[in-house]
Amino acid sequence: MMAAPADIIRRPLQVLLTIAATLAFVAAARADETIPPRYELYFSPALDAESGARLVSSAVTGTAAGEARLFRPLGPGPAGAVARMTRTLVWDAPIAWWFGVALHESFGHGGRGREFNTSPGVHLGSPWGGRDSYASFDLAGTSTEERLYLYAGGTEANTLAATLLERRAVEGVRMRPIELLHLASNRLVDSDYVLRTTPDPSREPGRFYAEYSGGGDVANYLGLLHELHGAGSGITPASADATIDREYRRLRRQAYWNLLDPGLWWALGSAMRLSVSGDDAAPLPLPRAGRFRVLPALSSEWTPSGGEISLEWIMAPAVAAQAPATAAQTPPAGPAQAPTDVAARLRTLSFVGRRGAGPSGAFGALGAAAEDIISAGRFRLGSAAETWHDPRNGLGGGARLRARLTRGPLRGLYFDFGAKSQGYWIGQPATPGPYAAVGLLFIP
Repeated sequence: MMAAPADIIRRPLQVLLTIAATLAFVAAARADETIPPRYELYFSPALDAESGARLVSSAVTGTAAGEARLFRPLGPGPAGAVARMTRTLVWDAPIAWWFGVALHESFGHGGRGREFNTSPGVHLGSPWGGRDSYASFDLAGTSTEERLYLYAGGTEANTLAATLLERRAVEGVRMRPIELLHLASNRLVDSDYVLRTTPDPSREPGRFYAEYSGGGDVANYLGLLHELHGAGSGITPASADATIDREYRRLRRQAYWNLLDPGLWWALGSAMRLSVSGDDAAPLPLPRAGRFRVLPALSSEWTPSGGEISLEWIMAPAVAAQAPATAAQTPPAGPAQAPTDVAARLRTLSFVGRRGAGPSGAFGALGAAAEDIISAGRFRLGSAAETWHDPRNGLGGGARLRARLTRGPLRGLYFDFGAKSQGYWIGQPATPGPYAAVGLLFIP
């Protein structure tokens, strides 16, 4: 049976998240400045979820810029509104979802596959097709935990991408309809998999087994989660045992929570507003808390210890838009050449709390992230850190430092240096130890 809404809000953390989201969206809203779109190249050794999130979002941004040039001559009148709305429904929505599918298969499943040397292969179907995109692996020699990472990696990449795009929205970066729909699509993947595409194992065990045998992410995740925690797969054509059923229902409750994400509904509303008013119109304003623009990001994740829900409180300074520079004042074009206020100020600051449970018990995590928090010579420094406790690995944590060049011919180049202990940190390597990545930020 489907969980009742009352069941979803009984847990204390869920009540806290509901209150936070409600308070944020009754705050007084003001007009927001916009910052030019972001383009990023990001390369890690495995071309992982974060690499994909930033690379694919840049492709979406480029598509949005091309659409805006094509439709701008139509103006804001009724004819232009009808044309843009038709484009949004017929083209933008399926293409935005397809970009999310490409991220899911190529960098979510594929990134974890490359991390574990499984020779991943990816097939991408049509944006207007059904479930015709998939990733394949050579699973010989992989452990149960590694296969758990593989099956959870697709939704992991989409969840990470949605949160990164919500941080960008809070920062004030301009987004056009297809970008907003890409944000919404990434957030919807987790809920779509659990609530729509995966049969109920207690009511339809035969269909659930077929989903499991056919490589369905949710069914295989549940089977491997059960196997990792010591009881075999527990899935047969005739039945699924009580543990599988319990964890499935937990994922359903968390999937409903994922649908309550304020950023999802802000993105959908803003996409419709821009489709009517024009691609360069202002999105719906985000709420303020003092001098900061704020947004709570609600999500659910599948970890090797079970499903969890998260609240990330994202904030960024709300400053007045900078007047356009004159030709004489305009500096030479180059990577990451941005308005002075963007280069000189904190971009975003966020705090995250996570809570989950699985076959071996409850677990949780606390973390924080800041982009461009301090200056150090030619560099702007940012960081992220998270600490967690889970039944299998105990207490653990990780930290990452980002250093971005803001001056000189290589401005926009940045480096990530991180290290983590054993345990799950979304979008980060599965194995403990140091790691590094390099990226390039370009702001037209």
